[in-house]
Amino acid sequence: MVAHAFLRRHGSSDGRGCVEILVLEWVRRLMSSSCRILIPSDVRDWVVNLAEAYQRLGCDVTVGRHNFELEACHPDIVHFQWPEELTDWKAPTPKQTDDIIRRLDRWAARARLILTVHNLYPHGHHGNSAYHRLFSAFYQRAEVIHHFGETSKRMVCEAFPEIADRHHVVRLGFNYDRLLPAARQTRAASRREFGFERDEMVYLVFGSLRSWDEVQLVKQAFSLAKVPRKRLLMAARYNEPVSPWTQRRRRWSWNLWQRMSAVHRITAYVPDQDVYRLFDAADAVVIVRQNSMGSGIPSLTMTFGRMAIAPDSGIIPEYLAGAGNVLYDGTSARSLASAMERAAEVDREAIGAKNREIAAKWDWDSILRTCLDELRPEPRPSLVASH
Repeated sequence: MVAHAFLRRHGSSDGRGCVEILVLEWVRRLMSSSCRILIPSDVRDWVVNLAEAYQRLGCDVTVGRHNFELEACHPDIVHFQWPEELTDWKAPTPKQTDDIIRRLDRWAARARLILTVHNLYPHGHHGNSAYHRLFSAFYQRAEVIHHFGETSKRMVCEAFPEIADRHHVVRLGFNYDRLLPAARQTRAASRREFGFERDEMVYLVFGSLRSWDEVQLVKQAFSLAKVPRKRLLMAARYNEPVSPWTQRRRRWSWNLWQRMSAVHRITAYVPDQDVYRLFDAADAVVIVRQNSMGSGIPSLTMTFGRMAIAPDSGIIPEYLAGAGNVLYDGTSARSLASAMERAAEVDREAIGAKNREIAAKWDWDSILRTCLDELRPEPRPSLVASH
């Protein structure tokens, strides 16, 4: 677990002196018996990374959203991820938020609370008052608010100024090393699997396209990009909560464009053990995100040692700094097309190697140690009165 003692300095605000306190009690508690962790989430690809890291640190781990509602287990620490998951990824009703707040207070009375920040608001709900109240409840009660970048901390503190003075900790980045195969076939073999020639410039789009604007951005940019022998490896689905008729019409248009263009479509589910093949087949990964704080695609790209073409917004530039990745204006097809052209001219293998070097340092054990080290022996008070 946390195998070292550490010093905390506590002093008066007027600077009249401070007393050094050797914080051994909390560390001793963690070391004396296996620390029990609850991760109340069902997002498998994320929770697996967290759970395995906690286990490597010597903890007993329970996962699952319903364990938050059952209140049947007895963890020392509850590590929250997405508050909106607890309302079925839908804007909560006042009663739902009231019920969650009561549960949060009961959890806070018997466990330490950590919250990892993934977004400012759920996609498509920026500024939503119901979500603001729900998120505020978690921010007000978490002893440690964990961010994956300074931009995340800044954006959250601006949107939720009442919790700006809570205990925020920043630990940049995370990787998907558990998806790296023990025996990795050559990139040439991966390209052959998808029918790509050696001299083709292959751009991968992976994950999901969350709005029609993002779809249009990809279509227009790929058409505009003046890159000889360009190909698009499309492993992303358009998924937007609009009317069924609008959804069908847009998907028909999107699929037709792909069939008529130099696009290799991946429509089937890609198992974890095969994800690396998609990235290895590509020369560069195009990350498409609008109105979003971040994305997991930069971490995937860097884990697999590929070059990224990404929007210059949110937390993404922090992830991709220092390696030569290409950024673009996330709202401009012309800007993305220019970025795709630049990517065709640079040393992509060197950029990918640097990305891999950076991502290797973003291990999950270190992320969790950072969060755990910030827990004081005595719980930090909540911003709200206990019930």
